[in-house]
Amino acid sequence: MTNLTEEEKDFFRREIFKERPQEACQDCGGIHFGICPRIRRLVLVGEGQSVGNRVEVEYWPQGQYDDSDTIYPGDVWSEEKAVE
Repeated sequence: MTNLTEEEKDFFRREIFKERPQEACQDCGGIHFGICPRIRRLVLVGEGQSVGNRVEVEYWPQGQYDDSDTIYPGDVWSEEKAVE
């Protein structure tokens, strides 16, 4: 995994997070590519009408996963308040 450049982070902060907040991850609240880095293990239903629904989610403990490519709401709002 490669880390996002500051320019890429700025793009996501300004263009994606603010205009489409519904795309924030349901597990960590941030925006990132691919599966959430906070998820350690995910179990899905494999058959029937509920195929793909979550059955169980196990998370990595705080600080034990790489979230350097994740942009959180605080990354956006705290910078704007500092500029105002």
